[in-house]
Amino acid sequence: MTLPTFFIIGAAKAGTTSLHYYLDQHPEIGMSSDKEPNFFSGPPNGIPYPLGRVDSLSAYERLFDPAFPARGEASVGYANSPRRHGVPERIEELVPEAKFIYVVRDPVARTVSHYRHRVAAEGERRAMPEALADLSDPYSVYLCPSFYARQLELYLRHFPSERILVLDHADLLAEREATLRKVFSFLAVDETFTSAQFDDELYRGEERRMHPPAYSRLMASIEASPLRRLPRGFRRSLRGSFERVLWRPAPKPVLDDELRARLEDLFADEVERLRGLTGKAFASWSV
Repeated sequence: MTLPTFFIIGAAKAGTTSLHYYLDQHPEIGMSSDKEPNFFSGPPNGIPYPLGRVDSLSAYERLFDPAFPARGEASVGYANSPRRHGVPERIEELVPEAKFIYVVRDPVARTVSHYRHRVAAEGERRAMPEALADLSDPYSVYLCPSFYARQLELYLRHFPSERILVLDHADLLAEREATLRKVFSFLAVDETFTSAQFDDELYRGEERRMHPPAYSRLMASIEASPLRRLPRGFRRSLRGSFERVLWRPAPKPVLDDELRARLEDLFADEVERLRGLTGKAFASWSV
């Protein structure tokens, strides 16, 4: 059975696509051909399955090349409880020796970025104060992924802490080579490996474009087609050129002082728990 040896579990809008891309450059690491298969996302729980979810074990296995000693995938829905519940249990049952990489980001900035993404790609048309009006909603698509301590604690019930690496998105941006060396060491591969592709920055906010939700489905079908065999950099460049011609840039959300204060208050205790769990300061965060 060919399965992943590690998982990038989130957080959404915290650089997981970039990390998947960087790790895929390493000669000892094979990343899934479908970046976000969501195989372990579990029962729909009244919420539709993620777009393009791989739901059969045989199809899931085909995403991984057994020639690589380290194999991974990056499904951000794996750290999105209670919207997606029971994920650590399902992974433990099938991949009991799994390792996990959890990329976290200033929770306020992550929430705003998530809102901007949904405006651009998923048809969100409410103003941000309206979309985030109910901060007590446990199933909020915008808030769930920002409760990092809550997500981490669920994994710590099933896996030892030494098999979970928590990274600050700010470090991935500012100290990329050093951060990737930590990841390589954690995965027990050559930590001295480097690549010119580590300078690439994927999906920068200022490049995000407004497009219809059907476009996301089209892109998912292309990623699952033979076109995925084209060099990733070429595909990204071609897609960027295509989008710049067809669609206007997504507007940058304006976070007013009142909503910012409410979000900072909402996440304050959560971030303190995360600091206690990880021993990390997250000094650049607003909370």
